[in-house]
Amino acid sequence: MTKSPCRVCNRGSSVFYRDSRTFYRCGNCSLIFTDEIAQAPDQEKHYKAQWGNQQDEFWKGQAEAILQIIRRYHEPRHVLDFGAGSGALTDELRRRGVDCTPLEPMVHGFLKAQSYPHKFDAIIGVEVIEHLPNLWEELREMEKVLAPAGIMLFTTLLTEAFVNAPDAAARFKEWWYKDDPTHVTFFGYRSLEVLGDIAGYDVDVILDKVIVFTRKGGNLFVA
Repeated sequence: MTKSPCRVCNRGSSVFYRDSRTFYRCGNCSLIFTDEIAQAPDQEKHYKAQWGNQQDEFWKGQAEAILQIIRRYHEPRHVLDFGAGSGALTDELRRRGVDCTPLEPMVHGFLKAQSYPHKFDAIIGVEVIEHLPNLWEELREMEKVLAPAGIMLFTTLLTEAFVNAPDAAARFKEWWYKDDPTHVTFFGYRSLEVLGDIAGYDVDVILDKVIVFTRKGGNLFVA
């Protein structure tokens, strides 16, 4: 049976579903993922097409909801918008008085190449974490620029509604989220729990689509 190492816990993961891509599911943490990554030019074309379809009202709602969640933990001073895309969310947060810095790799380069004058007390990634094939590498780079007691907040659709069901593969087949060619990693409660245990994170899941990572003991920053 073909196996691939899990992106979260590195356990051997078996083929779960095949269509134009092959998806694996980890037997330990239930992460669903694919190793078939769109080429960079195709990714850029896809992302920029999505930017053109964005609506101002959507980003206004996102900005308000994200600020409400961040304020459950602390008042945001410096925010990094990781995977900022067109910069629409950054702009909305700035209109609300938040010092927000965009980081869009196609525009600014990768995070590891940046030099910022301060650390961030919140890093946000709206519809970003499902795009990351090098999950641990990206999280480590984020931690380097995160202030003590900072948080990382991601929005993504979770697999919890079907991942443990007897007909999980059939339900995954109908799940529209997998059909985006740039979506490669899909999380559920168990995969987030295991990720938290490995990384030393407390993990909060809000409304089944917002994930907040904080470092156990209140300090997410790793020197």
